[in-house]
Amino acid sequence: MTSNSQIDERTLREIYLPAFEETVKKAKPTSVMASYNRINGKFAARNKYLLTDILRKEWKYQGGVLSDWGAANDIVSCMKNGLTLEMPDPKVFHTNVLKQAYQDGQITDQELDSWVKNVLLNFVSLHENVEEHYAVDMEEQNQAARKLENESAVLLKNNGVLPIGKEKKIIIIGELAEKMRFQGGGSSHIQPTMMKNAIEAIREKGYQAVYIRGYWNETKGLEEKQLQNALEQLKREYEKNECVILYFIGLTEAYEGEGYDRKTLRIPQNQEKLLSEIAECVGKENIAAISFGGAPMDFSFEKNVASILHMYLGGQAVGESVADLISGEVNPSGKLAETIPFSEKDTPAWRYFAPPHDDVEYREGIFVGYRYYETFHVPVRYPFGYGLSYTSFSYSDLKVPETYSGGKVKVCFKVKNVGSVRGSETAQLYVCPPESDVIRSSIELKGFQKVFLHPGEEKEVTLELDERSFSVYDVEKKAFSVLGGKYHICIGASVRDLRLDAEIEVSGNSYFRNERELFPDYFKEQPHGMEICAEQFYQLLGGEPKHDREKTRGAYTVYDSYQDVVSASLFGKCVRGIVNIGLKIMLRGKSEQDPAFKMVKMGVEEGNLEGLIATSGGIATPKLIDLLVLNANKQYLRAFKRMLKK
Repeated sequence: MTSNSQIDERTLREIYLPAFEETVKKAKPTSVMASYNRINGKFAARNKYLLTDILRKEWKYQGGVLSDWGAANDIVSCMKNGLTLEMPDPKVFHTNVLKQAYQDGQITDQELDSWVKNVLLNFVSLHENVEEHYAVDMEEQNQAARKLENESAVLLKNNGVLPIGKEKKIIIIGELAEKMRFQGGGSSHIQPTMMKNAIEAIREKGYQAVYIRGYWNETKGLEEKQLQNALEQLKREYEKNECVILYFIGLTEAYEGEGYDRKTLRIPQNQEKLLSEIAECVGKENIAAISFGGAPMDFSFEKNVASILHMYLGGQAVGESVADLISGEVNPSGKLAETIPFSEKDTPAWRYFAPPHDDVEYREGIFVGYRYYETFHVPVRYPFGYGLSYTSFSYSDLKVPETYSGGKVKVCFKVKNVGSVRGSETAQLYVCPPESDVIRSSIELKGFQKVFLHPGEEKEVTLELDERSFSVYDVEKKAFSVLGGKYHICIGASVRDLRLDAEIEVSGNSYFRNERELFPDYFKEQPHGMEICAEQFYQLLGGEPKHDREKTRGAYTVYDSYQDVVSASLFGKCVRGIVNIGLKIMLRGKSEQDPAFKMVKMGVEEGNLEGLIATSGGIATPKLIDLLVLNANKQYLRAFKRMLKK
């Protein structure tokens, strides 16, 4: 939470800011949240470049900016640089700091008026005209959640097992079918208004369904007795030509949640072991995996199944959605919004991500996700934009102008359902730039549209391109610039299933430098993650940044993380021991491996010290924070004087 994201300007502008830019300009939200971390050395909650120069001046944003919980430190700097509202209540501490700054003349009347006006307009006004008595149709809301998940689930593999006819008996295996993973962990937890698990929903469809727990979600191991019991139950119920096995598999909350990182892409080993034994026992021909998880994971278990339906984290109606999709009442139509690699060591950033210090170097630059895999021809398990259907689609009649010199241009093509059942296809438009001496992805998604089609039905799809579709961010001009040349416009079902291709000659500019000569590492083969030398990366940044790796005496501040500061002194270690006891009392009944416990503990450990004053509800006092820092810096006399001071 005190990490420092070191990122070059082009990557920031082309990869990380566009989603915010489009939302701010089109949706005009009332509020934007500033994160915990630093970006190029500046904490997000007091980052003038992001919150004022870009958000307000460039994008003309009029709403409020609030901090993530405990993210605000050096509150005067936060307010002057674009923050509007600190969350949560800092228990008077920051209020007193602001009062003193006002009295000392650091804050002007004009600034204070501006901040108050922003809060009144964007936050207090939200409470006006609120209906006191209103009714919510919870069943209607549940059906909306069900429809969303039906549209989002991705069919990754299907060798004819799905959909399942009602004449088949279904054997459901895995506790994830009973205690379903339907939401993220940590502060995103909600209580569903209603929920049927997959077992109940499948039986309601009229299937004869048998449930075998097989493994437990909360344990990682699989005892031999537990394994043998599951196999014995399966043998009693399974008849090869009459049954389909639905094996529920994926990431549990112990593996994936808020406040703690995953070390690998692996899924729980008890799930993998049981599935392997089942496939060996009865064969994989009649096994369909129903998988869950909020992010890419290891799908090597695909060798033991005939079909995979990936539900992600599907909300409270996920059980009903599973039943809709496996029955064929709904045809899967989701597409991957990410690439599924074979291994974490195939990802572009694995060499530089999660270092043992706060500096996080984004050396991969713009080569994030599919941009890396496609540009450097890296094999993947499932490509970006991929997703199967119970039907098939064809593409034809691509129409693209021969030239482009500005404004908006239409791209038209046709999609036809050439299968025997109705379904939806998400057609994707990619732009492939000409080869050049500019660091650039070989392909970029620039548009998509989902089309519902009955068997034999054909529809024309029209998508638009504009200047940004052919642009890069020119760091010299400080603006996006169209680069001229011969581009390819490609239409397909995924980034690796391109069906149509046309050329367009784009009139534009030349980039101001030859990046192939300056940054040769970005042009060489990179088959197992990006490997970029420090000198080239720092040149791309515009100079070597200030590093924050090893603290020395006198270097610790209230802006450092709790875990770094308390580890540096005996006093800090004693405080940490007391805090850990307090956490166990506060979260009694939960083990240290429980997701809620891990989230709270890591929130304390990784949070900046000053932010803990707010997030602890005042338990961590300004005096305690000062004492921790002074002891870490071995300034014992000053610590003693601070202890005596109110």
